[in-house]
Amino acid sequence: MYESIYDIDFGLLWDDGVRHLIFDVDNTLISYADSDVSIQCINLFKSIQSIGFESIILMSNNSSVDRIERVAKQLDLPAITFACKPFVFTMRRLLNDRSMNIQEVALIGDQLLTDVLLANTFKIISVFVDPIDTSHLSYLKNAQYSFQRWILQSFYRQ
Repeated sequence: MYESIYDIDFGLLWDDGVRHLIFDVDNTLISYADSDVSIQCINLFKSIQSIGFESIILMSNNSSVDRIERVAKQLDLPAITFACKPFVFTMRRLLNDRSMNIQEVALIGDQLLTDVLLANTFKIISVFVDPIDTSHLSYLKNAQYSFQRWILQSFYRQ
């Protein structure tokens, strides 16, 4: 578990054989309140791209195609919107269409019950980061993050 995407050692992922990165967008790269990525985020992705990963893809459950495509354009990356994580059909299509070896894929996200669960379903590497901002959330998202905190607290108490 990392505080943010900026704490992840992407060189280590490369050394461990990861060749494909899939990033959640909302509250992993940008907060729900933002529609533009920061200069820091743009620089991070330039650095990640220079490592040599075969593919870096944004995948979001957000149905706002314009918002996610705006982020993708700013980072010069492909994006998948309304992915319906943790359901498997979008991920299965992505893995098959791009002929990705699941042992070479890592999914980076901020939600246990969507991002990490989807990665674990396919037995791919999951990289869990803290959400960027939990103050601008809908009631449903707030409930999801509260449940997620409860799960993590229960896990770390043992």
